[in-house]
Amino acid sequence: MSDDRESRIRQKAYEIWEQLGRPEGQEQDHWIRAEAEIQVDETESTAGVPEGAEDLGPKIASNRG
Repeated sequence: MSDDRESRIRQKAYEIWEQLGRPEGQEQDHWIRAEAEIQVDETESTAGVPEGAEDLGPKIASNRG
């Protein structure tokens, strides 16, 4: 795991811990939840343009003229 990713997970786990009222003994649960949320964020940010969508831009634009 990269240091940057681990740092983001640590920060997110801390935020979760605070949001839940700083409960004791749930560090692993907070870490797992944070890791899952970071994974979703990474997946959404790298999803990009759906396959074939890049072909629609010029065709749509030329049909509007």
